[in-house]
Amino acid sequence: MKIIKYEPRYEEGWLRCRVLAYLHTSMYEDVKTEKPQFPGRPTIELIALEDDMVVGILDMVLDTEEIQTSFLAKGLGAFLSVIAVHPDYQGRGIGQKLYEAALEELEKTPIEFIELYTRGDEPANNFYKKLGFELRLETYDVFGVEHSLGKEVVIKGMKNQRLLVETEDGQECKYTLVDGVYEVYDLAALDEIDYDRYYPSRGYYKKL
Repeated sequence: MKIIKYEPRYEEGWLRCRVLAYLHTSMYEDVKTEKPQFPGRPTIELIALEDDMVVGILDMVLDTEEIQTSFLAKGLGAFLSVIAVHPDYQGRGIGQKLYEAALEELEKTPIEFIELYTRGDEPANNFYKKLGFELRLETYDVFGVEHSLGKEVVIKGMKNQRLLVETEDGQECKYTLVDGVYEVYDLAALDEIDYDRYYPSRGYYKKL
């Protein structure tokens, strides 16, 4: 097994690895048909290969002074967009090796922390805790239809591992629609949504 920087010729293998890694998790509906691109952003994009087959993937998007994605701490962060291992190759330390290779790349940058999000799957949460990540935030991904129209929102900060969110006119907001999924900040808001299922969405942080 070897780890290399992602190359476009491996896109189909990247997609297959991601789909299979997510298949039996709460992320099963999050299917990509093209590898995400990050134009204008510095990134770390790695893959693990076994006999030229993609068996692990990792994407990180790095903050700059001009554009920042991370918000769980002050300073420049790296957003861990995805780290996944093909199910036939799990349990061999591939995820950790991808992560360690990414850390080596981060040493060449001004990045001060790593931020990531996952749902309630125990293996994923345990993996990040083992790597030394700290749980800083919990919201909920809710699948359903809200009783009213979506709102533009502004994140005002955090308190007790909850986001403090307001609409543009300054009203408290408990949820919003993000990429077809309701991001709910307070479970009481479920009374306002006809939902099929929901999962915790946990934000993790690690200082470098």
